[in-house]
Amino acid sequence: MFSERKVLLVVNPISGDVDKDEILNAVIEKAHAEGYDLRIYSTTGEKDLDTIRTMVQTLKPERILVAGGDGTISLVAEAVRDIDIIFAIVPAGSANGLAADFGLPGSLKDAINIAFGNHVKGIDAVCINNEISLHLSDIGLNALLVKNYEKSDIRGKLGYAKEALKTLNEHENFNVRITTEQGVIETEALIVIIANARKYGTGVSINPMGDMSDGFFELVIAKKLDFIETAKILTGNTDFNPEILQILSVQKAVIECIDKQAYFQIDGEYKGMVDYLEAHIIENYVHVAVP
Repeated sequence: MFSERKVLLVVNPISGDVDKDEILNAVIEKAHAEGYDLRIYSTTGEKDLDTIRTMVQTLKPERILVAGGDGTISLVAEAVRDIDIIFAIVPAGSANGLAADFGLPGSLKDAINIAFGNHVKGIDAVCINNEISLHLSDIGLNALLVKNYEKSDIRGKLGYAKEALKTLNEHENFNVRITTEQGVIETEALIVIIANARKYGTGVSINPMGDMSDGFFELVIAKKLDFIETAKILTGNTDFNPEILQILSVQKAVIECIDKQAYFQIDGEYKGMVDYLEAHIIENYVHVAVP
């Protein structure tokens, strides 16, 4: 049985361009005011998953706060797999896609009040090659952008913008076979998105059909760049030209790159080149503190 008076804060000290000392001080003050026994762990990039998992099992906190971007959030989500715990997000990354999807406020004080609050929502996760994705993962164009951004010396949305043109010049389409409960699709693709949520951290809505609590995830298959179809998806119009863009709501999928490997990322973390992915939904994976 988890103690109701313990809370663990996991902070990524290098994510985004947010002042982590300000976050730490605000969480410490709030935890003290609420009577919580607060423990803090700063990620190092070395065995973070194992360390966080051990801390959760040892401390048995009632909730875990994450101050970082979507990649840090997914790391912690993996660490609490099969554990009943309240999961809370303090936006602190370069791209805070999940925070945008949950409608978390920009104010640090308001975000921390929500993180310590009692309003929670159960959300699904997508397991991709045995890794957890809460947000948006993909192969193709955006994964290459994430790869290039990780090498950039500029953080935040400006860094993404700087790398976007370079990425468009480098990227090549690939041929893909997608097998779901709805059948088999073979097509040339610019990008295939495995979407649990709706928005990228840049604020772009890529999956207007998305609902993180409906027991499904979406496959967004873009076959080429097209202004009209992009405008449709940004405005929530789902009447797409299937020759250019398709969205499928599924519970499981196998994605095979037929002619060559493709760039792959999970929740903003570049994972390398792949030619085979298996994905399935895990319903009600974790309870998240929301407004």
